[in-house]
Amino acid sequence: MSNLERSIDILSDLIAYPTVSIESNLAMIHDLAGRLEEAGARVEVFDDESGQKANLYGVLGSDQPGGLLLAGHTDVVPVTDQDWSSDPFEMRRDGGRLYGRGTCDMKGFIAACVALAPDLAMRGKPVHFAFTYDEEIGCFGAQALAEQLAGRDDTPAMGIIGEPTEMRLIEGHKGCYEYCAHFSGREGHGSLPDLGVNAVEYAVRYVSRLLELREALKARAPAGSPFDPPYATINIGSLNGGIAPNVIPGKASVN
Repeated sequence: MSNLERSIDILSDLIAYPTVSIESNLAMIHDLAGRLEEAGARVEVFDDESGQKANLYGVLGSDQPGGLLLAGHTDVVPVTDQDWSSDPFEMRRDGGRLYGRGTCDMKGFIAACVALAPDLAMRGKPVHFAFTYDEEIGCFGAQALAEQLAGRDDTPAMGIIGEPTEMRLIEGHKGCYEYCAHFSGREGHGSLPDLGVNAVEYAVRYVSRLLELREALKARAPAGSPFDPPYATINIGSLNGGIAPNVIPGKASVN
């Protein structure tokens, strides 16, 4: 069996795990752990506090520093209220394409990594695997894994994150800052507004100021920025009744 067919077979199994963020990813993680261990990897599984999610970290080859990290997330976005023509958690082949939730983002990459693990093991040089939970809702698994691996001596020298990029090499991304602002006021009758404090009015002032800053940021784009747009952006939304700005600096990105 070719590596391609092996990858597709593994992908079919991975898609069958409905790892949307409200569900556990443990079954998929332990499946991957078994496959990597069979290839000779030293595998660690780190459960989260709930015991329903886990990260996987595995190393093939030497335990010396250096080598390549292959990283991906195990969770997928929901399928609720989406008009699928087939079961999203059952891979389907049609016209040379593969259909199913996660085929592209990003169980396809994980399947390819695991399929190649036996070949990579024969090369001797260290290859690291990091498969995380809850990327789609905040990269929580990756943040936890960074803490879990802090201070280790066998860190890789470089990494490949298998997000879909239409097979183009992406060597930089914008960073992201997210925060919520909550506004509270004081009750008052509509005929006597000066005796109360209107939280909505202050929220509007806050948003207006952010919009002013958004325009000002356009003039601060770094020279030669490779990003589109080249400047930092500010997006505003509501979250549980609050204002939730999302700031994307001009020197790096999340997506």
